[in-house]
Amino acid sequence: MRKLIASAMLAALVLVGCGGGADFYIDDKRHSVVYPTYEYLTYPTISGLEYFNTETGALLSFTTAAGRYTGYTGHNLVTFVLGDIVLFTMPGELARPYRSLYEANDYASSIIYSTTAVENLMAFLMVIDDDGNYRNGIQIAYPVRIAARGMRINFNQSAYNFRSDPNVQFSAAVLSGNTLFGPRELPSVGAVQVAMQVP
Repeated sequence: MRKLIASAMLAALVLVGCGGGADFYIDDKRHSVVYPTYEYLTYPTISGLEYFNTETGALLSFTTAAGRYTGYTGHNLVTFVLGDIVLFTMPGELARPYRSLYEANDYASSIIYSTTAVENLMAFLMVIDDDGNYRNGIQIAYPVRIAARGMRINFNQSAYNFRSDPNVQFSAAVLSGNTLFGPRELPSVGAVQVAMQVP
């Protein structure tokens, strides 16, 4: 009987040591329980996009094939990047489920400041989509992520200034050249607005 109890206690300790299925952890700094939250970048679905969040620090993660990313409860901030290009930020805990990329400028913590800036961001994502077809989602390929190191882009410009910006033109040409579809130009504002319509 003692062996049975000892075995049961050992098994319980092993489960606790492995996490025991618990999907939270204690934040020692804030003395609070922190839970992961899961959202999906949809309309369009964006996969292979790099992101960091303030809860896990320098740990780099990637959006899944379904566009899923992980945030955390509390005051966590998720920052989406491509190489050294900072794309947009989202709270780790959204007040409502994510609906479209237009939400990239909906929050006080946003670094995208207008609807036009969101459309500039979408134009950029469309031009670096691996197969050139946003309808089946935006897929960010490994060569594009590598080529984006050292690049910077300002999305907070008018549509005209964004498309005229030599830095944007250079980045779009180089990064689209690293996709399966090949080099292409930024889509028009009208094409971007059509692509961002939510059914």
